[in-house]
Amino acid sequence: MKFVIGGLLILALVALWYFFGLFVGRLRLSRRLAQSRSYRLGAGSDEDSRSFVGDYHDGLNSRNFDISINIDGDDSRPGLDSDEVRIIMAAQGVSFDKARLIRQQQLMKHNGIDPATGLSLDPKAVTFSS
Repeated sequence: MKFVIGGLLILALVALWYFFGLFVGRLRLSRRLAQSRSYRLGAGSDEDSRSFVGDYHDGLNSRNFDISINIDGDDSRPGLDSDEVRIIMAAQGVSFDKARLIRQQQLMKHNGIDPATGLSLDPKAVTFSS
């Protein structure tokens, strides 16, 4: 009985530690976004649109593709190469993840790769099956 109570206590402490870490991380992200110029003014400058903060505000973020880590980590890169994704989202009314998938499939077709199988569309290509 002591082992069961001890195990439950340890499990509860680990869960508490995990959720506390998630809360603190989101709190830091919220503060960083509040400090960003585009968030305070409601309209981003050209510099803001080429950053992870600008991409975050434009909705280019999801559970599958989380850029909050880049924002929180002071990533100095210019942000996502996202113009095509934004156009697909606006034209087709799809989510960020779906627009990324559509863009990737278009790139594969453009480069002669079947998006469904990942195999080359070149008639001279030789493949081996097991």
